[in-house]
Amino acid sequence: MSEGAGLERLLERSGVPAGGPEADLLRRYLGLLRKWNARINLTARGEWDSLEPLVREGVWSAGLYPPGERSHLDIGSGAGFPALILRIFNPGMRLEMVESRGRKAAFLETAAWELGFGEVRVHAERLEPFLLRSATDKRWDLVSWKAIRLSGTELAALRLHAGEDARFWMFHGASPAGDPEALRDHFRLEQRRAVPGTKGAWLSIYGDSHHRPQNENGQ
Repeated sequence: MSEGAGLERLLERSGVPAGGPEADLLRRYLGLLRKWNARINLTARGEWDSLEPLVREGVWSAGLYPPGERSHLDIGSGAGFPALILRIFNPGMRLEMVESRGRKAAFLETAAWELGFGEVRVHAERLEPFLLRSATDKRWDLVSWKAIRLSGTELAALRLHAGEDARFWMFHGASPAGDPEALRDHFRLEQRRAVPGTKGAWLSIYGDSHHRPQNENGQ
């Protein structure tokens, strides 16, 4: 199936209007990805069959995103999955992305600019030095990462920059990508959801282990 036809089918199944602004931004994002993939290896494969699970995951998780304005840090952003898709569907999101690989960071900067996301910031460095140089009062409401293993030191540093009632989204395979003991020390698992249509893909949502859990109404 072609990318165009595949995306239209995904939009229909996800309840996203094909003529809406989000659909237009998705098409533009995928066009940029295709253009850059011809020059650098942003994704292992560029065919729609390989990209479709990544797009579907992003669209699905965007539907879980908390409403309102949020400061958001995405770690190891790569080609922008799912961070840029989350931003497409959540205009109140103030997104920062940390990507240590220079060419991928350059793509993220270009994509954010071309999509009109002038407030998005890309940091071309590793997470630990980025956190060390961040202002001590810097806080994020939501932190996400996908298929990367964060050390206990990095998890502890993230907690220092977590806002009140911050949430941590980990996209992973069959098992969470991280030291289970370190995760338990710093975070409290609130929910784990299977990504629809992708076998073995999960989203685990954590809260800070030192913060009060939300009640059933999310308060």
